[in-house]
Amino acid sequence: MSAANLQQLVYVSTSAVPLHSIMDVSDILEESVRHNPANNITGALAFTRTRFVQLLEGSAGSIDVLLLRLMIDPRHADLVVIDRIPVETRSFPDWHMISPLFTPSGQARLDVLVAHEMLPIEAFRLLLLEMIAEQAQPAIAPRRRRRT
Repeated sequence: MSAANLQQLVYVSTSAVPLHSIMDVSDILEESVRHNPANNITGALAFTRTRFVQLLEGSAGSIDVLLLRLMIDPRHADLVVIDRIPVETRSFPDWHMISPLFTPSGQARLDVLVAHEMLPIEAFRLLLLEMIAEQAQPAIAPRRRRRT
């Protein structure tokens, strides 16, 4: 795919059911992992207790087709595209869909962004990458030996 045709899109939608844990979105993630490779779509999914927020990456045509499917998906309501931009490279090239775990402070930042629908792609993308990086870090840093 030429870089000129690569786009990122972020949307928010209301969930048909309350969202409490990653298990509540597991069917969406499984579907994404199954269907997105054929359409060369990558991205990340996050959620608050009542709303989905998703960043999608792919060709304009692939994103348009996926959006049409999402708009009729009964798990979503009130889908609103917040931002859509052309990009040179993917932010999530290795993930047909990832849903990172959010720290409490990260979740609070996400809740504020979603509540006010202030989700420029860059703000959401950076928050997602930060949460993914935190997951990759060991929970407890190894002790350093003291020099005597």
